[in-house]
Amino acid sequence: MNNYFIIGKVNEGKSFLFNLFSKNHKTISNPKANTTIDVIRKSILSEKFEYNIYDTPGFYKFSDFIDLLGKISVLKLNNIHFIYLISSFTNEDLKICKRLHSKKFNLLLFSFKKIDETDYISNLFDKTFTNHSDNLSTLKKYLSKENEKQNLNTKNENKKIITIFGKENTGKSTLFNKIMDISLSKTSPHLHTTRDSVNWDIQYKNQTLEFIDTAGFIRSRSNRKNLDFEKLSLEQSEYFIKKSSLIVLVLDANSESRLDLSLIGSLSKRNKPFLVLVNKIDLIGNKTLYQQKFLNYLSSNHNYYSSLNIYFISALKSSKSKILQIVSNQLNNKFFFKTSYLNKIIKSANVDLRKIQKNSKEFKIYFITAFTINQKNYFKISCNFQKKNIKPHIKNYLSKILIRELSLKGVNFNLIF
Repeated sequence: MNNYFIIGKVNEGKSFLFNLFSKNHKTISNPKANTTIDVIRKSILSEKFEYNIYDTPGFYKFSDFIDLLGKISVLKLNNIHFIYLISSFTNEDLKICKRLHSKKFNLLLFSFKKIDETDYISNLFDKTFTNHSDNLSTLKKYLSKENEKQNLNTKNENKKIITIFGKENTGKSTLFNKIMDISLSKTSPHLHTTRDSVNWDIQYKNQTLEFIDTAGFIRSRSNRKNLDFEKLSLEQSEYFIKKSSLIVLVLDANSESRLDLSLIGSLSKRNKPFLVLVNKIDLIGNKTLYQQKFLNYLSSNHNYYSSLNIYFISALKSSKSKILQIVSNQLNNKFFFKTSYLNKIIKSANVDLRKIQKNSKEFKIYFITAFTINQKNYFKISCNFQKKNIKPHIKNYLSKILIRELSLKGVNFNLIF
């Protein structure tokens, strides 16, 4: 697939042009300098054509352009093309375009307004879009024509979208970069480091996984210095969450807050699988004690605790394979069941339980949820008996019902009352 990078000086309108190619996936476009700080990708797909287009940080001088070229080179992409965006052509632009031309890159020149071309400019470019009545429409038609599908029936139906989500400075971008093996998303202890959502694909176990690094929630109103940025960033996050096959909520082991509980509650109400990664566990001394305290904290403060899938990791020190295995297990997790469906099963089981009961008091189940913690599967069952009074034959009967109705033969799980 061809890859088109929109490049140009600061505030030429690169993000604005990028957004004109997408109805939904919008980058933050702002007259302030350095609004875009990461390389952002958008796949342009239709029944007849497909290509990728990229928004990039603007440059002030030639050395900034060289830095950007280095960022692009580490992506290890084939079929790289550049769309050079200008409002007027300067000597600095000429120097940059000569460098790209010497490296045999396919180079397109675009401007939102008509500009006069000289011979030395036109000879540098494979195609120019500077003096048409509608330069944008002409560019779009050109890209559509150049990227017509050879096989119109090809579809990437196996692709899964994983959105990395959470409050600010929990290590989301560090986690994203670890998974990608390259520094795609800028990391920093400062707020608003990630503004636009950054996305990239990897292949894992015959699946295409698209990971999305989203901007963090700001926990304190006093830290909200740019409400426009935050609003647009959250709108981007919401767009990707809706598209997600899986949501990964990243928490900070060193920073418990009420916002953690709020985010867990919000995700729990969505009909989408999600898991919780408690990051920076490498900074904790007694990890076993901390993990138990953390789980107790969630259990005592959150109604949705019993349905969480929780893992303790270090985005810096945990291996890429371990993280991908956690994600893959959750994507293919047989333990993602709608609570309403589980309770429908248990409702009929309550009737049969009356027939096998040996207690004078009738055993009754109120509701049931399924969850995974550290790769161990559990059913949490709420009933009218205390745990010590539940007989083994009741537990065995419930296990058989769940195995039969949910096709769990060979799958290990525990019942919690």
